[in-house]
Amino acid sequence: MTVRPDDARLDYARLAAAKLWLITAPTRRTGAGFGDMPYLAHGLYALAAVGCAEVPAVSADEHWRLYINPQWLAATDIPAIGAELAHLLWHLLQEHDGRAFDVGVSVQTRGAWRDAADVTIAEILSGGGLAHALPTAGLLGLPPGRSAEEYYARLSGLPAAGSSGERTAPGTPRAGECGSAADGVPRPYELPPSADLPGLASVAQQAIRRRIAIEFREHVTARGSGAGDGMRWVDSVLDPVVPWPQVLAAAVRSAVSWAAGHTDYTYSRPSRRQAASPSIVLPAMRKPVPSVAIVVDTSGSVDDGLLRQALGEVDSALHSVGVAGGSVTVIACDAAAHVLADVRRARDLRLPGGGGTDLRIGILTAAAIRPRPDVVVVATDGYTLWPDQPPGGMAIVAAMLGRDPELLPPTPRWATRVECIR
Repeated sequence: MTVRPDDARLDYARLAAAKLWLITAPTRRTGAGFGDMPYLAHGLYALAAVGCAEVPAVSADEHWRLYINPQWLAATDIPAIGAELAHLLWHLLQEHDGRAFDVGVSVQTRGAWRDAADVTIAEILSGGGLAHALPTAGLLGLPPGRSAEEYYARLSGLPAAGSSGERTAPGTPRAGECGSAADGVPRPYELPPSADLPGLASVAQQAIRRRIAIEFREHVTARGSGAGDGMRWVDSVLDPVVPWPQVLAAAVRSAVSWAAGHTDYTYSRPSRRQAASPSIVLPAMRKPVPSVAIVVDTSGSVDDGLLRQALGEVDSALHSVGVAGGSVTVIACDAAAHVLADVRRARDLRLPGGGGTDLRIGILTAAAIRPRPDVVVVATDGYTLWPDQPPGGMAIVAAMLGRDPELLPPTPRWATRVECIR
């Protein structure tokens, strides 16, 4: 391994002391004055230190490498070093680099994003008194308890202090930049992924995030203190919520794929094995294009905007698996069923109806279509009756439209339920 000149000047004992201070809990024997963040241990000891005189103090990249100025490390007291380590580690835990990419952060706007991310970290670290060097929501005139994305939307709309977009709140001491760990923008001093010190693999990063999330939740519960954005992060790691459009599209694609797997024999074209038995006519295998029916609840209680969005997701899913518009039949259903002509895009329909709903009629109408549909997608708010028995030979996907998942009625066990919540 190549040794960088600045690495040899790093005081690794001092760095280790800062990590130990940060994860030590105050006890009757040791007294107060420790970081009391034992849940960060696995993340802290996974960080790789790199001596780098080009940074004012310390920063990190998205590969979990710390870039530490040796002079800053030697001149800074242990608690201040520990506070900076906790600050940078929370950037990595919350994946601020990837989230910055998702909202389009650039070199020009990374200052606003850094402030937005640091505000959320300040809320997490405030309980331990380690957020003194970070901007707070109150200092920047922002409401408390919001996400980094919402803070960024507000801050990026404010007049910038300079053309570079590197904004710092007045009176807020900053040790320096946070590195690409905070915004995903590479710095000239950062090592490439293929360097002698490659950093932490993404699988290992996710494993550490999950372990810290579990221990962080236990720590907060035991202390009985609020954790700001920390608990929101814990929920995203341990109980992730997948956006319903993705779930609905996946359910439709799965149902269509199941139907597409059904094959049959046909004599309309010769078998590929006909040459092996010239005296016997062998049938070929036929894989028909699945047909789809969409039963749309047109009662007055259905959210029209949510319905259009759900139908748009169904359209996209069907297109992705090769189901042409001519293979889709739409049935508008209230107290009666109205079979509409084959359509190309369900989202563009003008739907009749508006009274009460009896989906039993709509589903039975779909089952009576010849040839019978392979897949039936039901878009409804759920306030209806369902058939007692599943219609044979059809996969049913129920897109439940509503504003509160707890208020959505139950669906039959034979239907694949997807909750589409506004």
